[in-house]
Amino acid sequence: MRRGEILWCDLEPRRGHEQGEVRPVIIVSADAYNETRSPLVAIVPLTRAVAKNPLHIALSIDETGLESPSTALIDHARFVDRSRLRPEAAGRLIRSAQARVDRNLARVFGLAPGAA
Repeated sequence: MRRGEILWCDLEPRRGHEQGEVRPVIIVSADAYNETRSPLVAIVPLTRAVAKNPLHIALSIDETGLESPSTALIDHARFVDRSRLRPEAAGRLIRSAQARVDRNLARVFGLAPGAA
């Protein structure tokens, strides 16, 4: 499991406004962390819906390798147990798309210079 890979993930049960169902997710935790014995991994869920929030990132099929365009729901980033993930990769982000995801993750977590 590598950062930038897209895997299918079972996000049920969900609460409130959380994303649910089985859907593709981007692995966003660092490879060094992913190689540890931690049972958790950080993910950003994807949806086919059009981006509705400035933090959401529209991704083309050329950027993901998926069968349809997707939107990365940056504000739904979270850690999940690895048992929720299917082992086979569904796709992978290209470098420029990963950079856009990283930029918005830094914004939402207040890690960007000048972020409050």
